Amino acid sequence: MNDISWFIFPDIAKTAFTFQVLDNFLLDNLECGTSAMNYYNKLRRMTTSVFPHLVPDRYHELMRVARQWQQLQLLKWNGFGHKSKDRKPGDLALFCPACPQPGINVTLPPEDEQEETNSESELPKPSWLYSRSLVMDGNFKAEHLLEATGIGGCACARHGCFVPHAMVDFQKGERQIHMDYALCEALKHNANGIRRALTFYDINCQYHKYLRDRVSESPFLELDQALEIMLGIGLWHVYGHQDSCYVRYASNFITGAARIDGEIMETLWVPLNIISPLVRGMGTPHRKECLDYQMNNCNFMKMIRMSKALCRKFRQAVKGVAESAAAFQKLNESANAAKVIEWEEQDRVAQEHRTVNPKAMDIYEVQLRRAPTQKEQELQLLEANGRCPGPARQRGAATWLAEGLSIEEEIGAASNQKPAVGYCSLKRETSRETLIGGWHRDSGDSDIQVVENKLLMLDEDQIDETADEFRLFEPEKLVLPMPSILGPERCAELGAAELIQHELALREGQANDALHNIRVHLADKAVIFRTTVRTAKSQAMSTRAWAQVHLVDRALANLGADDQLLERYCPLVKEHLKVSTAIADPNARGQRNNTLAWFWSMDVEGDSRNSDWLNEFYRVHWLRAKALKDQWEEEHLLVQHEMNWTCDFFMHKAEEWIRLGDLTKNKDAMNAFNKARDPANRRAIFPEVE
Repeated sequence: MNDISWFIFPDIAKTAFTFQVLDNFLLDNLECGTSAMNYYNKLRRMTTSVFPHLVPDRYHELMRVARQWQQLQLLKWNGFGHKSKDRKPGDLALFCPACPQPGINVTLPPEDEQEETNSESELPKPSWLYSRSLVMDGNFKAEHLLEATGIGGCACARHGCFVPHAMVDFQKGERQIHMDYALCEALKHNANGIRRALTFYDINCQYHKYLRDRVSESPFLELDQALEIMLGIGLWHVYGHQDSCYVRYASNFITGAARIDGEIMETLWVPLNIISPLVRGMGTPHRKECLDYQMNNCNFMKMIRMSKALCRKFRQAVKGVAESAAAFQKLNESANAAKVIEWEEQDRVAQEHRTVNPKAMDIYEVQLRRAPTQKEQELQLLEANGRCPGPARQRGAATWLAEGLSIEEEIGAASNQKPAVGYCSLKRETSRETLIGGWHRDSGDSDIQVVENKLLMLDEDQIDETADEFRLFEPEKLVLPMPSILGPERCAELGAAELIQHELALREGQANDALHNIRVHLADKAVIFRTTVRTAKSQAMSTRAWAQVHLVDRALANLGADDQLLERYCPLVKEHLKVSTAIADPNARGQRNNTLAWFWSMDVEGDSRNSDWLNEFYRVHWLRAKALKDQWEEEHLLVQHEMNWTCDFFMHKAEEWIRLGDLTKNKDAMNAFNKARDPANRRAIFPEVE
């Protein structure tokens, strides 16, 4: 450029490219992923469609000049062509205009004034307002031969702009050492004075445990010790984690996160993957320049569309604030005032301690302990009988009775199944006959022979007339000689009265298992249980659990269960089997808080009461409804600030270009004056004048 300004040109110009051609090539490369080879072949065919191979090959020249032109464009766009100044990392790239950048689009207030508002016209400025929101992710489609297995980096979590100088190459997969460097560089870019950061990463529950230790041990990493880092996991990835990670790391429960899903990085890889195959064979510097240019263009497209995106977010926020406030008000009115004060305190304490102890956020889940299952009851009986002196037949009776309950369930399921034909029918009947025969031999040949050694058959009028007359073995008609079938009197005559209590305990566990299966099919696990399982489509009426419930009802009555136990395990009717409409989003249209059936209280520790369960039910729903309301209010406030920050960003850029323009005019005038005064310069430029 200096040679041109001094009117010095090469003696022989062999190849030249117009600015229009270079701009057109870069545009094709950005939008269509066109390589330099394909673009030059197009130029050759445009030159002569009949003999394009006769056009001189200038592929290498185009690729070199395009790189130089790309570099000149970046220097010009960022003001480095107007004055000489040192370039810092990230100075040739654009960044998000709506994110707070101290000294550019925002002036940070003193820490003691962040909660205050000077006038009614000003927006509130809570402490979480000036935060850097980042999302971290890796892309393994942008590999570079054996040198790099992929790339990773950081982007703005709210608007999806790549953070300059925060992209790294993976050498051996997505390792912590790579993401540490990207995160540290992202937290330093235009973030002087920001004391709070919100990071989203797919493995944030493990990644941040020793982050500061790794940074302190590395001479190449730097992280402000006063910076508070809030941890989050994207809403799409968090469901693949342990159930406890949902309330601890989902953005729904993070103060100041507003409406962030934490998954915007995946959308940014899509356009980048178009160009990734083309850069795979490039040299390392050329590949990095090409990827950087693509990401800078992505930020530019985000920037010019920012006003439209913020307006759309503002309309959504206004609607969300109104709907979430109405839903929360309905739920708040149905809760006890004293409980509300207690829940507010729980929410405040959890938010204060979530940074140092993520387990504090577990209050957003139902705190339940399941009732003992049949297996647990069997184990307790075996342990109790093993500690007590007595004959061996009593110590093995619990297992024998448990096997009998399992066979009863198989028999009950056989009557509900569609009759099989052919080989499948024969195989199924043989399996059941072997199972029943083994249990029968245990009762007759072992030391636990305490009941009548025979099987009871149902009368023909007690079953449906669906059996084949040629069938010799019909397991669905069998009734096992359990203590509940024989009755207390007959068991006492046989000296097996202690087995009644054993079967009663096992029946209680069987009831807990059956009711748990029904809850699994009816409940939305995102709210009710710790497990995150969506509502099943099958109806409980047709499930195996329904038959088990009726079987347990009859057995409890025959065993002479006391009134307290029978009151706890009430008869199950169809009205109890309604799916709860309480879902993770209490703001859904038509959302109501229905009272749950009695069996939902079975998981409350101890002898539960309906009021205890409802308090737990309302507590979780109240906390989640409040979190949703706060989330929309934060979004409404944050979008308004982002609108102001965006305007301030463009005003800052306008003032900067006006200043550079004035500087350039003064510099050009001074240079021309100095050159005109120097006789040597006059003779060199205009020798014919002398």
